[in-house]
Amino acid sequence: MISIIIPCYNAEAYLEECFKSIKAQTYKELEVIFIDDGSSDSSWALLEGIRQDNPEMAITLYRNKQNQGVSVARNIGIRAASGDYLTFVDADDHLAPQFLERLLQGKKRGDMSIVGIGGAGFGKGSDPFQGLITKERFVYEFWLTKHLFGSCNNKLYSRKLILRHDIFFDPSLKIMEDMFFNMLYCQYIDTIYVSEQKLYYYRRNEASVMHQKFSENNMTVIKTFHKLLALPFTEAEQKIIELHQVNSLLWLLRLLYKADDKEATKQYEEVILQELATANTRLFFKSGWQKGFSRYVTFLLYQLHPKCYKKVITTYYKFKKRR
Repeated sequence: MISIIIPCYNAEAYLEECFKSIKAQTYKELEVIFIDDGSSDSSWALLEGIRQDNPEMAITLYRNKQNQGVSVARNIGIRAASGDYLTFVDADDHLAPQFLERLLQGKKRGDMSIVGIGGAGFGKGSDPFQGLITKERFVYEFWLTKHLFGSCNNKLYSRKLILRHDIFFDPSLKIMEDMFFNMLYCQYIDTIYVSEQKLYYYRRNEASVMHQKFSENNMTVIKTFHKLLALPFTEAEQKIIELHQVNSLLWLLRLLYKADDKEATKQYEEVILQELATANTRLFFKSGWQKGFSRYVTFLLYQLHPKCYKKVITTYYKFKKRR
């Protein structure tokens, strides 16, 4: 049996579409676990209606009185699940009918099963790829290609393995918490099977942490990389993580300057600059082009003249706001 874990926060506009796609799955041995994470809209009433209207399905509801974040909600789902396998779905996304069936087929060929992502999420969908990935390629494929993604939503996990090794989402991480979860999980498996079929439809949500204005939550990306770099990676894998650490710190700095908030700049700028000073910027100078031309050029500008970089970023976003 597969347990589908669905955190919900103010998702009234999407819940019915999400549930209909679950009910339409060709694989029927499933349980559905909804966790309402302190919604202030009618999400809870909708969930109660879904359970009442579908007595033939195994539907479990949990409700947090206050919003505690997606990691807490997912952890509740993991502990409540009884299936052999787990998958995670966001309440504003939906699934192709063959989603679970294809994941289960892939699980017979690898220790983790992954399907492609479609829709408008991540700017584009996942790149076409099908095949078996071995352990020595995990970090490269997760971080330097576009067919796996760090998301936990298009993947199938072993519940037994998660519980045996105490693998849960870290509630203190608000950025890339799912990538950290995947890197923990991958310590205990040897193969990943990837299907090129795009069966998970991700809805780009501008209200998500990654797309909000600057806040303290954004700063947790620093902690995420500290925890990632403490994992037992090989030297080559460590360099891949270090490359992305610099990229994420530059993103964080750009987001701070884009906000043009004097108080936030006063509070966080020096912390970010100190992190950049100790990060592997030499590696990014050599290999940062892999993260895209515009990011690499802005990195070079920062290296040449940090104050000029700040001026360029703030001026650029002020100009965009006026248009």
